[in-house]
Amino acid sequence: MRILSCAALTVCGGLLAGAESFTEDLLVKPLQDGRVLLHFEFNVQRAAPAANESLHHYQLFPRQIGEISRRYNVDELHLSFTQGGWRETKWGYPPVNSQGIGAEVRARIKGDDAAQSERQWKGLTNALSGVFCASLNFIDTTNTDTPRLTFADSAAAASGVLRHGYLPRENVCTENLTPWIKQLPCQSKSGLGLLLNPYRLYNADFHSMGLSLTAAKDASGKPVQQYKQRLSVVVEPSALGLGDRWSLAELVDRQLGAACSAATRSTVRVIRPGSGLTLAPKPASTSKLAGRNVSVFDLRAQPGVDITFEFAPRKDSGAWPSERPLISAHRYVTGHGGSNGGVETTLTNRGDMPVHVAYLDVLPWYLRVYSHTLVIQTQAADGSWTLLQPKESHFTPAIDRGRPSSMELALVLPASSRTMLRYNFDKGFLKYTEHPPDANRGFSIGPAIVSYQHDTASGELPLHCAIERALTGASECTVQAYTELLLASLPTPDFSMPYNVITFTCTILALFFGRIFNLLTRDYAVLKPAEV
Repeated sequence: MRILSCAALTVCGGLLAGAESFTEDLLVKPLQDGRVLLHFEFNVQRAAPAANESLHHYQLFPRQIGEISRRYNVDELHLSFTQGGWRETKWGYPPVNSQGIGAEVRARIKGDDAAQSERQWKGLTNALSGVFCASLNFIDTTNTDTPRLTFADSAAAASGVLRHGYLPRENVCTENLTPWIKQLPCQSKSGLGLLLNPYRLYNADFHSMGLSLTAAKDASGKPVQQYKQRLSVVVEPSALGLGDRWSLAELVDRQLGAACSAATRSTVRVIRPGSGLTLAPKPASTSKLAGRNVSVFDLRAQPGVDITFEFAPRKDSGAWPSERPLISAHRYVTGHGGSNGGVETTLTNRGDMPVHVAYLDVLPWYLRVYSHTLVIQTQAADGSWTLLQPKESHFTPAIDRGRPSSMELALVLPASSRTMLRYNFDKGFLKYTEHPPDANRGFSIGPAIVSYQHDTASGELPLHCAIERALTGASECTVQAYTELLLASLPTPDFSMPYNVITFTCTILALFFGRIFNLLTRDYAVLKPAEV
């Protein structure tokens, strides 16, 4: 009987394990200014659990994420931690869509009950805060919005309530990376996880770590659940004392070993520039990644491979292809003084065709936006300015200490144009307890997001779309461009005044108390001259 039970458990475990798969990939891309992009991507796929399923088996899929998504009815989840700005003029398209500085959480919660979804959203952010040792529990109704147009690509075939929260001042450090690594099947013991050295990853010009939980379909059309973990860093070899010849082990200060035993695919892909790069040893294969030459190293066939990069002296940058994004967005604060101000956003379309974009701008409640001051102007290639009317607009006014103001616009950017968006706001007064410790620095405001569909049939694909097509066969390409953070200066009380009042009061009391104490405790007596 015991042998039969063990055999049954073995067969059942094999069937359950066979429903899950794991792949790991590393993309290495030398950049035009001498820096190097390292993009790690770990993907776990399993059969979608049934709605009435009471028993859940976790083999490769992280149990924490599975239980959190099941408890809070999460159908879709995106989380990212980003540090440093992405330099699109020198680096081109980013490897991920979420590259805004700070922490960003986006989730689609099943059901149409707003009150119930609000409670589940609060529980979800608190659970993620505990799992990843972050301040995500500070995401509440005051910094949460419900977009309708910006993330329509992921919401088109889904039902439920979409919630989006942002923490622009969230700092990223190793305590966020450690639980992220523990969710990998092989963690940092083998495979590409061996290269996750925090000392090198956080000594970088750009660092973005994230995860996504989405529903998809496999090759046979069956519903599956995909859990992706992504990590992108931009490292400068010259800052580490490396010259024109270095190896991958020297760059991350870790030696690559065997592939993860649970991985069905374990590759290192190197995007080669036009010329001037020599790789050793010889790659297992070569391929094309949306027009880019790629050398592929298979860790299962080449365990422990240490790729050496040798760059020829560059006389000019003509050999390096230019990959400036089709749409770029920049946002600034205008005005002066402590009572009012404004926001100005510049959207540039470098293509020769009009582009439909969705623009999302969320401001906190203490910046009271006047929607009637919104002006949208576009400058054509001949230098003439014309007014641009949005195709669709959604504006949600703010409630003091209740919700932020949200502006979402559907625009059509003309070809080879520059579009300006301007609007004004008033600055509110905060309680002295609502100011941060460094109140005179100002308040960080989250970035605006510009989303559009990139035409897959025209020209070169963005880097993240090319990666998705090569690894998963995705056909659509959605690009989300993030602006810079804003720094808003609000009326700040004189926090030194309480100190001045306390010191002045204590001085008066000390003097008064000393005089009265002397009068009450001293014994006055008349002394004769002989006694003096």
